Amino acid sequence: MTILVADVGGTNTRLALVDGSGSVGETIRFLNDDFATFPALLAAYAARCAPPVLSGCCIAIAGPVTEEIARLTNRDWHFDRSDIAAALPGLLPGSVRLINDLAALGHALPALTSLQLADIRKTPATKAGNGQAVVMGLGTGVNICLAKTTALGNVVIEAELGHASLPQSVSDTLSAAIGIRVADFPTVEELFAGRGLSRLYGILSGQTQRAGQAILAEYDRGAAGKTAETVDLMAGLLGRMARELVYMYQPFGGIHFAGSVARGILGSAARARFLACFEAPGRFDDHIARVPVRVIVDDAAALTGAAQVCVAE
Repeated sequence: MTILVADVGGTNTRLALVDGSGSVGETIRFLNDDFATFPALLAAYAARCAPPVLSGCCIAIAGPVTEEIARLTNRDWHFDRSDIAAALPGLLPGSVRLINDLAALGHALPALTSLQLADIRKTPATKAGNGQAVVMGLGTGVNICLAKTTALGNVVIEAELGHASLPQSVSDTLSAAIGIRVADFPTVEELFAGRGLSRLYGILSGQTQRAGQAILAEYDRGAAGKTAETVDLMAGLLGRMARELVYMYQPFGGIHFAGSVARGILGSAARARFLACFEAPGRFDDHIARVPVRVIVDDAAALTGAAQVCVAE
């Protein structure tokens, strides 16, 4: 049995083959800008890699998903099981599975190793978990999922939090820093995605917006001034957002951040500002104390989750 798994983000698509044991093979990455449609990308993959006859595939997509169709939030790509099957020789539409990319990360959590995770905040061994965990992805887009370990296995609940309004605590902190320009960030995604970091830098500096990754790279090299102000402010806002996730979901199994923006902020000196805001005195301090925080450092971890979905079926 060989299954194709894919993780389709707003910028890149990663694909790999999975064998009957659930082991994920070599990851192949494609730049989405090089293709007009996802089936065109699959056709290029098939021509380049000549995969064996597939028994199925699972596609993790950064956008809303139903059983039959899906679409990318930040790119005009639509996904249909029949079109996907037609691009892969011998594959039947009924063997194509579509899932949300954050849900894929939720499915991956039980299978992730210490090499795929970095601890940002550990909790004392005496603090018992409840089997509930949150994954929050910050990259081209933003979303979360809730995962809960039960006696029947891992249960994953999908969401579209990126399109929700900012929590009041986050909005008030942002308003204190940039005034009426807080209106430029009406949703969670508009603030915490890469374009939000770019826009925030433009507002604070009064200069042309710069790419989020360029800002984070400069900060990591020790830059001061508006670069440091931007990243530190964003890290504090993310800490306050993480507190809100504790109130919403009680994720005593941990908050797990994923995506390039999350790795850039929490993998830098800005994690100190994140932790200061996350751990600041406030409501339900005993709950906050029970929540570990981790970063998923493996950018292909969603493929692990898609493989877990296939093996479980």
